[in-house]
Amino acid sequence: MDKFASPAVIAIGIITAVTTSVWATWCTWIAFVGGTLPLLGWHMDGNLLVGLLFIFFVEPLLLTAGYWAGIVLALPFLLLLGRD
Repeated sequence: MDKFASPAVIAIGIITAVTTSVWATWCTWIAFVGGTLPLLGWHMDGNLLVGLLFIFFVEPLLLTAGYWAGIVLALPFLLLLGRD
């Protein structure tokens, strides 16, 4: 167990990481096969080029945004429930 973070902060980090990874993978899959991106509402005709662009450019941006969202969500808990 991490001595600097409470179990609530660790749980938020794990949930955010899994959720962001699944969402980014889902968006990349849709970029290959076509459809509407979840949460973004963009409709795209999928093909190999768009899928590869998503893998190398868009998915890292989505994962970075999810990382920062997790930090923003965990920060109040870390400040309130932090350990001595």
